Amino acid sequence: MAVQQVDASYQNDGNFAELDLQDVTVKGPRFRIETFRSSQPSGTYGTTAAGSKVEHVCGGDHLLPESNRVFRSVDSVSRGDRQVVILEIREEIETSGAFYVRVRDVDADSESFGDVVVCSATPLPRNRYKLAYEIRVASKPESRAVLSPLEGSISELTGLADIGGTPDSLGKIDESLPGNPLSAEIKWNGLKSEINAAFSQFEKIIQFTPRYKKFKANIIFYLRMGDFRDKCIHNGTNLIGPFPALASEYVLIRAYRKSLMMLGRIADVDMYKNTLGGISPMMASIPLTTDPKPGVYTPFLTAYISGVEVYQLGLDKVHSDYGGIPMKLAPGSRLETGATPIVDATRLNRALAEVAFAYYVVPHPSAVHAMTAFFES
Repeated sequence: MAVQQVDASYQNDGNFAELDLQDVTVKGPRFRIETFRSSQPSGTYGTTAAGSKVEHVCGGDHLLPESNRVFRSVDSVSRGDRQVVILEIREEIETSGAFYVRVRDVDADSESFGDVVVCSATPLPRNRYKLAYEIRVASKPESRAVLSPLEGSISELTGLADIGGTPDSLGKIDESLPGNPLSAEIKWNGLKSEINAAFSQFEKIIQFTPRYKKFKANIIFYLRMGDFRDKCIHNGTNLIGPFPALASEYVLIRAYRKSLMMLGRIADVDMYKNTLGGISPMMASIPLTTDPKPGVYTPFLTAYISGVEVYQLGLDKVHSDYGGIPMKLAPGSRLETGATPIVDATRLNRALAEVAFAYYVVPHPSAVHAMTAFFES
């Protein structure tokens, strides 16, 4: 595969602060994600390789009392000689397993500049989840190009409200869009027909509304390039252990963003079309059928549905917090040093596995029976 990692930098805990990917064979566009846990302090590891400062990426969430539960990122693509930011993302987690995602269109070329997808998933008893999705429309924002590296926060550069603000500050819910907002309760290992029915109207908004054509294209680009898998190498300055040439002794999971999973179900039919019926008889006896375009959900399925502990520990290093506020340098993890987390993401990672199963996996009836018996709670 010609897509290669062409640049990277790291946070205090060894997780990526920036990752650049490019198809170097055809000199394709450079895709860049710049991301921080909002508890990352300014300084040596508080600036991405491109030059964006943590306080600009994290905006109003930076170093707040619960900033170790909040991840902020900006995603950009090269256009000519400019690296243009197309999406701003905020992800928040709770130890209960609940998670909250906001994705804002900040592409100046997009008709829906300033609009925000706000969504969440909350675990309930007996294998159920409360899902909420809504699209909020900012009041007549003036489109302004945002470039990487950031020279200020997105709010400062565009005049838009900070993405970490109250929902109402982001704009009004556009109730003229059929199905907006969405509120549903699903069983993660329940019937696909019931899960798909919950999305039957809302999924059409991003996919078929002309206003969201560019936003949809950018989301799908983010999904495809966000499926890092084995395309990236952790090759920075060591923060843990005896090997100074490595950024971390063991970080095996790259495709961990909650936003990728939540966006796929509403923006990219290729990710869930296998749940809509019409499975080939050749596939009928396979225990779990998935569509791997892209496989952003597979780390969670592998770790928590299959029970692979080393994958669970890899995801724990990404989502659990060991560094506090502000994040200390080289805090370690269960995987690396046997450390005890300050914010434990064990239930969150299981929730991501179960929501991924609900959205993207078609199980054989015998597999459903076995999993129901095992996971019933």
